[in-house]
Amino acid sequence: MNHRDNMCFKVVGKIPQYLDGEMSEFEIPIFLEHVEQCHKCLEKYEIEKTFKEVLRQKCERKAVNAQLVNSIKNKISMLLAKG
Repeated sequence: MNHRDNMCFKVVGKIPQYLDGEMSEFEIPIFLEHVEQCHKCLEKYEIEKTFKEVLRQKCERKAVNAQLVNSIKNKISMLLAKG
């Protein structure tokens, strides 16, 4: 693996960290510089970013009434008690 491939491997592995806001302030400029200069990594970044955006939209939290929650909890408790 050459230096460029090694850097790409590291950068692609850090895409989720960057998108989740978990990357250190030191790593961000290095990450962004590489992504801006490397077409392959930019493409992978865009795919991951789009995927996460779609997931956020589709996995919207919705309120559930308390009666339904209690009913589910009771059924689980009954199943656990039966063993």
